[in-house]
Amino acid sequence: MRYDYGENTYLISETNYSDAVDWLERKLDEMKVPRPKILQAELLLEENFYRLMRAEGKENFTAKISLKKRMGDVKLVLSAHGEKFNSLSFYDEISEDDEEYYRIAILKAYQEKMRYYRKGTENVVVIFVHETESKEVRNTLLGLIIGLGLGVLLKEFADIDLQNWILYNVFDALQAMFMNALMMVVAPMIFFSIVSSISSMSDAAYIKRTGGRLVICSLLKLSFYITIGLFVGNFIGSMPELSGIFSEGSSVAATVSLSIRNLIVDIVPGNLVNPFANNNILQMLFLACLFGVMLSRSGNRTSWAKEGVEFMSRFTIDVLGVISKLIPALVAVSMAELMIKTDIYILLSYGKIIFLAALGLPLSLLLSSMLAALFGNIRPTVFLGDVARFIVLPFSTSNSSACMPATMKFCMEKLGIEENFAKFSIPMGMQFNMAGTAYYVAIISMIMVHTFGIDMNLDFILSLFVAELFMALTGVGLIAMPSLFGAMGVPAEVVAFFIGIEPLLDMPGTAQSVTENISSSYLIACRENLVKNNNTRS
Repeated sequence: MRYDYGENTYLISETNYSDAVDWLERKLDEMKVPRPKILQAELLLEENFYRLMRAEGKENFTAKISLKKRMGDVKLVLSAHGEKFNSLSFYDEISEDDEEYYRIAILKAYQEKMRYYRKGTENVVVIFVHETESKEVRNTLLGLIIGLGLGVLLKEFADIDLQNWILYNVFDALQAMFMNALMMVVAPMIFFSIVSSISSMSDAAYIKRTGGRLVICSLLKLSFYITIGLFVGNFIGSMPELSGIFSEGSSVAATVSLSIRNLIVDIVPGNLVNPFANNNILQMLFLACLFGVMLSRSGNRTSWAKEGVEFMSRFTIDVLGVISKLIPALVAVSMAELMIKTDIYILLSYGKIIFLAALGLPLSLLLSSMLAALFGNIRPTVFLGDVARFIVLPFSTSNSSACMPATMKFCMEKLGIEENFAKFSIPMGMQFNMAGTAYYVAIISMIMVHTFGIDMNLDFILSLFVAELFMALTGVGLIAMPSLFGAMGVPAEVVAFFIGIEPLLDMPGTAQSVTENISSSYLIACRENLVKNNNTRS
C-alpha cells in the first residue's frame, strides 16, 4: 500500500505511525524548520492523531497529514473521515491519574498553535508548526534603530516649530491610537485566556498533592524574583529624561491609588462592566478566576459556555496579534520622540537596564543549582552544567512554548523525571514560572517610581509587590502594565518607551523562566520519588 501521496502528503495509521513521523521529520528538516519546532509538531501530531483514533474506535483508522508552506510559515494539516469530534475540546472531567489528563495538558499548553474545523465528513486539525516569530523581533529592533536615526535627524535639521508640529500631530497621535487599541484588547484577552485555562481543568488538578506543591514552589520563587527586581530597579534609580517628556503637558500622571487597602477592596469590582471599561487588570484577574472555577465545577452542563470562552480566548489572541504587528512602528515613533526631547545619552540608561535584567539568568542558574543540591540529591555542578547547556535554546528562541517538547525531553532524559509527571509539570509550570518576565517588569516598575517622584512607604511597596505577582501570572509582560502604571501614578503611555527593548529583555527572561520551570519540576519530582536513578548523579 502506498502511504506517500505526493510531495507533502502522507497517509498515516497506527501501524505505520513511526514511519510517518520519520517522513514528517525529514520534510520539515528540508523546509529549514528549527529542531524545537519539529519536536513540537511531532508531539502535537501524536496527541491529536490518537485522540481522533480513539474517538472513531476503528482498528484500521487512517488519517492524512499534509504540509503547507507559505512565506516562511509552515503548517501541518491532519484530516480524517468520521463522526464529528474536536480533538482540541478539553471539557470532560478527567482524573489526574488518567493518561488522557496528560495529553490534554499538552494540547492545552499549545492551544494557540492549533485550529479545528469540520470539512464535509472530515475532522481537520491545523497545527502551526513554524511562524516567522524572529521576523517580528527583527522588525521591532529595526524600528528602534530607524526611530533613533529619525529623531537625531529631526533634532539636527528641523526647526523647533516643525519638531513640535510633528511631535503633537504625528508622534503623539500615533502613540495614543496604539495605546487605545492595546487597552481595548489586552484585558479581554487576559480574561478569556485565564477563564479558559481554569475551566478546562478538573477540580482534581488543584487539590492533588503534586500539583499543589508545584504551584506553591513556583509562586515562592516568583515572589523571590519580583523582590530582587524591585531592589535592582531601586538601585538603578530614575530616568529623568522620561519625566521631562511627560511634564511638558502631553500626559499627566494619575493620582496614586496603589495601597494594600485599595488593592484588597478594589480587586472585587462593583459590577461586571467596570473592569472592562476601566481596563483594570487586577479586577479582570479576579473575575477570570471566579468564572473559571465556577465553569470547572459545573462539569458538562456548561460545555457550550466553555466552548464559547475557548473561542473568545483564541479570537482575542488573534486580535492582539494583529495589533502587535504595529509595534515596530510604535517603537520607531517613541524612539524618535525620545531623541528629539532628550539626547543620545538616554541609550546608556537603556543599556544599564538590559545589562542588569540579563543578570537574572545567572542568578536563576545559581539558585536552581543550590536548590537541586539541597533537596534533589544531585551535585550542583552537574545540574548547572546540564541546564546551562540546554537554556541556549529558550534564550535564542525567546519562546518557552516552542521549547516545551525539548524541555520535557530534557527533564526525562537528563534529570530522570518520570514521563507522566514531566508531561504534567512542564505545561502546568509554564503558567506560574514567569520568573524572567516578573523580574524585568519589576525593575522597570521601580525605575518609574523613582522617575516620577512617587512617595514610597511600606504600604505602597507591599501593594506593588502583590500587584506585580498577579501581573506576572498573566505572562503577557509589559503590554499588561498600563493599568498598573496608572494606579502607581505613572502615565500609562510610558510603556511605549520600553516595548522597543523588550525583545532584548525577553531573551534572558525566557531562559530564566524555563530554568525555573525545570527546577520546580525537578524538586517536586524528587519529593514525590518520581526521579529515576536519582542517586547515580549525587
